[in-house]
Amino acid sequence: MADEANEQLEIALDTLLSITGKSGNLRKDLKRDIVDSVSTLRNIFVNLKNSAEEQMAKIGHLQSEVKEAKAELQQRRAVALSIRLPPPRDRSEKNLADCAKHVLPSVGGARKLYSLLTSESIVKRYKIMVKSKSDQSPETIKSILR
Repeated sequence: MADEANEQLEIALDTLLSITGKSGNLRKDLKRDIVDSVSTLRNIFVNLKNSAEEQMAKIGHLQSEVKEAKAELQQRRAVALSIRLPPPRDRSEKNLADCAKHVLPSVGGARKLYSLLTSESIVKRYKIMVKSKSDQSPETIKSILR
């Protein structure tokens, strides 16, 4: 597509130059101005094309760097998971990264024993609010509920 645009641009600029050369009614200073303008336009388009190619090369280079960084990060995660996780109990040939999907991350702080957690008594306090439909006093409502 870019080659097609370049060809169309060259054809248009060549057409302008050929019209300028064939035209006998134009003054010489106008012809010179047209030729200079066409030359300037060609230089501008060449510079734009070169800068676009440089930008595409930079983009390609940055994309390859991103791929390398992602691969390195994935390797670091795999190493960290292999250090943190025990081997599978069923002695299967599972990858440690596959096992890591099923393990919950540890919560900050020291781990508590199950026996300590169940021995703690937790005081549960619930509050209930009761309203009377017939505008009775709170004392009568308490006595009715008892």
